Parts: sequence; structure tokens; C-alpha cells
Amino acid sequence: MRIVGIFNKKEEQIGFRLAGMETNLIHDKDELEEKLDKILDNPNIGILVVNADVFNLLPDKFEKIEKRQLPLLLKID
Repeated sequence: MRIVGIFNKKEEQIGFRLAGMETNLIHDKDELEEKLDKILDNPNIGILVVNADVFNLLPDKFEKIEKRQLPLLLKID
């Protein structure tokens, strides 16, 4: 199982990448939706890490993800 992060701040993306996590940097809501669709279609991703700003771009979609068994959603503040 892989751990993937989606961030909107370059500093967070770099920090998590240095820790060995696969990361994605998004700039807008449309880009987030595209990344999420790819992640949710991949059965090898077990944990999805997002920051609060990213979560707040699509709260309804993230709430649905929280109800799924995989990937486990981890929201950081």
C-alpha cells in the first residue's frame, strides 16, 4: 500500500516528499478533482494525506472518501 499526499503549499509538499511520501501539488479545485479521481481509481493507495485548505476545497467529496474503507483519509492542520 502506498501513501499519497495532496497539498496546495509548496513547503508542505517538499517536507512530505523528503519524508518519502509521494506528493501532488495542486493550484485549484479543478486540478484537485482530477488528482482525486486518479487516486481513488488506484487500489494500491492505502492512505491519502491532505491539508485543511485542500480538504475545504471539496468538503463533500472528502466526507465521502472518509466513509470508504480505502484509502484512509488523513487531514492535517
